[in-house]
Amino acid sequence: MQPRPAEVADIPELIRLRAVALDSLGTDPGPGDAPWRKAADGWFRERLTGRSDMYCLVVGGAPGEPLLAAGMAWVTYHLPNPRQPDGRRGYLDGIVTDTAARGRGHGRRIVDALVDRIGDLGIHHVQLHASADGEPVYRAAGFTAGRYPGMDLFIGDPLTGPES
Repeated sequence: MQPRPAEVADIPELIRLRAVALDSLGTDPGPGDAPWRKAADGWFRERLTGRSDMYCLVVGGAPGEPLLAAGMAWVTYHLPNPRQPDGRRGYLDGIVTDTAARGRGHGRRIVDALVDRIGDLGIHHVQLHASADGEPVYRAAGFTAGRYPGMDLFIGDPLTGPES
């Protein structure tokens, strides 16, 4: 099954797969009415209908039917440098295969199609953050460890706002 562009009718399934990914990463996605799900609906809706620099691909049934896998790529903008004179990079995120559909190559087909799309834009540098489960898929697609290690900073609690 080849990836296809996601459509607005896929949003409930994209949110369900996001919950599958969160659970796989050890984060409890919470109940079906958790606030993040409503925010995710708006996030997907905006990006599927109003952004030309973001691509979402899915594997599965017709729009609105259960999906087997999903993944996204978007353009990020950085300071120019000799290897990226325009500063553009591609970023892959949200690559997830439903638990029962793993091991069939769906994630790899999505990664390959997203990398091709980024390459068609003339972008030569693609980045992602890999989970332990996803790393073999990305390595098989040609990804290597990044030159600079990632770091995070969380300011306050996102549910209660910045600490005073």
